[in-house]
Amino acid sequence: MVIPTLGRETLTLCQAGLSKQTRLPEEVIVVLDRDRRGVAWGRNEGISRSTGDLIAFVDDDGIPPPDWLERLVAALDRHHADVAGGTFQETDPLLDAIRRLNSLSTIEQLDPGGLVGNGGNILFRRDCLMTCEREDGYVFNPRFSGAGEDWELIWRLRKRGAKMVYVPNHISHLRRATGLQHLRHAFHRGAGIAMLFRVIRADPSGIAPQDSLLWGEGGKKTQPRWLKALWLKVLGPFEWHKFRIKRHFWLFWLGEKCQAVGFFWEMCRGLSMAHVEKNTKPTMQAVSSREGRKV
Repeated sequence: MVIPTLGRETLTLCQAGLSKQTRLPEEVIVVLDRDRRGVAWGRNEGISRSTGDLIAFVDDDGIPPPDWLERLVAALDRHHADVAGGTFQETDPLLDAIRRLNSLSTIEQLDPGGLVGNGGNILFRRDCLMTCEREDGYVFNPRFSGAGEDWELIWRLRKRGAKMVYVPNHISHLRRATGLQHLRHAFHRGAGIAMLFRVIRADPSGIAPQDSLLWGEGGKKTQPRWLKALWLKVLGPFEWHKFRIKRHFWLFWLGEKCQAVGFFWEMCRGLSMAHVEKNTKPTMQAVSSREGRKV
């Protein structure tokens, strides 16, 4: 059991929830990220310290129900799966209203793509994570320091044929979001989506981690549906009737715009970095040739 943390006060509540599990974890590894190196670093550090054949992850602001670990392990064994996971039950009114826009199944099931991937409610067999570490050089990609590192890992596991099972046993998420915090989070999420988009589009496998207008549905990669994506993110969405509190709708609407800005900012940054690398490489090769050594 790995808990990456920034030292939030909610960590004690998370640990209390784990101490009440019907199947107690054999080890609980808390990784304090004092230097704010990112959740990917914290999870990788926790993996390196762990010893079990199964490794579960929960965030420091999540409280798992008493049967959480027991149900994940049972589902993993029952379906002979490599990964089992669920999602959050939001305790913040704004986040709860947004999450309810997309209802999830209440039935345990094998996941072809899109249900399993939340890094704060997930269980892995150690072997599949070690395969990623050997072949990719890491488990969670450290370049995804802000958002998307969990779905990027799920994508790499799907490419290797990992079987995943969705378990509808939600963790209570204690994160509180002011309007400004939500907009900032949406921007970083958009940047993470752009990074994931670049990686997926450059890969020839045809595998997608979850349903998206940008890369496909049902676990299969398709061409981006740019017009619909732009319509929803720049003008829409128009689901105001699904919100009981209109302020929540407008924050959600603005958040979608911030997500779009984060996406295009990261895409531009990626193009700029690629341009710099392209122009720098010939210079480095010329220096290498003059000095008679490889760079």
